[in-house]
Order: sequence, then structure tokens, then C-alpha cells
Amino acid sequence: MSVQPIFLNEILIRQFKPSFKMIENIIKSCSKSIWAQRNIEPPIWQQVYHVLYGIDYWFSETKEAFVPPDFKSDVNSVLGEESKGFIEQEDMLDYLKYVEKKADNFIRNLDEKKVTSPSKLYTKWTNLDVILEQIRHFQHHLGYLNRVLLKCKIKPVEWEFYEE
Repeated sequence: MSVQPIFLNEILIRQFKPSFKMIENIIKSCSKSIWAQRNIEPPIWQQVYHVLYGIDYWFSETKEAFVPPDFKSDVNSVLGEESKGFIEQEDMLDYLKYVEKKADNFIRNLDEKKVTSPSKLYTKWTNLDVILEQIRHFQHHLGYLNRVLLKCKIKPVEWEFYEE
């Protein structure tokens, strides 16, 4: 099998997509009681929200263009800070789809020049730095969440490969 030449953004997308599938599997694998359990610090729902919120923010065209989601509940994406409410799993799955599409569009719209241009949100990083940072951030939290699932006697989600 030979590898066909492709632009970097296609490679980045195929590396990002499995992470979205893994976090979707985490959301679906939790019972409602585990999902919202407050003695898991931070709660599973907040870990997932934290990851998705970060991608939503960093893949915005400008700081002003970022609009935080409205879940009609007092929720916080900052880990370690209390939230009075929580986000239902179905609502989180909807947000996941929104963020996945936003990430896909952000990456696809990068050409060879834009990918190494400074980020409009943080000019010390290139757009490529932002993307790679979000992949690392995503993977960190997926590993943490799998460990939480194990502690809750839930089978951790399987590793997803980009070829599948």
C-alpha cells in the first residue's frame, strides 16, 4: 500500500476524529448517576465539557466570535470550580457534534500559509500549535476519564484508530 500525498490538514483531521469518537463512547458508557456524580472530582460531565469547551474556544476565528454554549443550567467548564447544575448526556452529545464540526471546518480551512501563521487568539502560537495542543489536551483527559471509568467498575473505552 502506498501513501498518497495529502495536505497536513487531512492528517490532522484523521488524528482528531478518533478522539471525538472516544469521548462520545465515554458519554454513552456512563449511567446517568455516574455521569453527574459529585463525589468524582471533577465530575465526568465537567471533564468532558472542559475538553469540548476548550476546542470550541480555540477553534474560533476570533475571541469575539466565540460564543459560550447555553445549557440553561449553571455549569462551569473550569475544572476545580463548582457548578450548581450539570449537562445532560444528550445535550453533551449535541455539543460534541457541534464542536466536532467546528474543529473539522477550522482545520479544513487552513492552507499551507495559514497553518503556520500566528493564531488569532494567541499570537505566540501558530494555528498548528493550537491544533496539536488541543489533541494533546484531548488525549490527556481521555486517559483520565478512562481511569475514572475503571474506578467506577465501567469498562474503559477502546482506543480508536483513524483507519477504522
